Amino acid sequence: MSSIPHLNLIVAAAVILLLIFVPFIRRLVFALLRVAIAVVAAFVAVAGISMLMNNETIYEKPGAKARIIRFMTVDHAATSEKGLGTATCKWPDEPAAAATSGPAKSTPAPGAAAQPESEETDDVYPELMTRSFPGISRQKVFDLSQQVVNSLGGWKIVKSDPHEGVLECIYTSRILGAEDDVRITVTPKGDIELCSRSGTERKGSTSLLGLFPGDFGANIGHVNQFYETLEPKMDEVYKEEQEKENAKKPHGGP
Repeated sequence: MSSIPHLNLIVAAAVILLLIFVPFIRRLVFALLRVAIAVVAAFVAVAGISMLMNNETIYEKPGAKARIIRFMTVDHAATSEKGLGTATCKWPDEPAAAATSGPAKSTPAPGAAAQPESEETDDVYPELMTRSFPGISRQKVFDLSQQVVNSLGGWKIVKSDPHEGVLECIYTSRILGAEDDVRITVTPKGDIELCSRSGTERKGSTSLLGLFPGDFGANIGHVNQFYETLEPKMDEVYKEEQEKENAKKPHGGP
């Protein structure tokens, strides 16, 4: 075992001598280093520009580390009551067991300690919290959702089902022309649930973009963009409803 450190020293010394006395190897190594630095710089630039275009940041909850890992390794997003990053949803072209309608829940073994609440809050993304609009009819919420999609650049409705309260959409990015799938569901209670996935997750997709496992926050960005555009319209609806209620009240005499 003691010979291994000596062998490492010999190899290191040989590499240093080659770099010093063999100009070709020195130029080759420096050229490779410059290429590597350029590739890393380009990747960081693309990631930064993509996150800006997706209106996402690494500084919101659950923190920079969690967001960076997610943006680099996850290419889908789904809303849930708590906004958990582990929430998933099933797409029509997926096998029945490929996904679930929410985050998987494991049953602790008898006598095992409960999972600390802090571990769950470390996975909360505010953008992924399902929005609710009580007091507004399902049809009204659906119609406004459809109006919002039609007003957003790059979005296109490919299927509209008012009976089920479902809008299936495609978002096409402005730079690469990559397509993402977004499904909007208005529940009977008037909640609006969203699922978004990169087009590379479609069954049979052959896009080279599928070689990269992340999405630079694109899918969370789609969810965020939709909600941020919808909420002012819903505020207007509540305002109109309040004005109607006020108009019905009898006015007091002098």
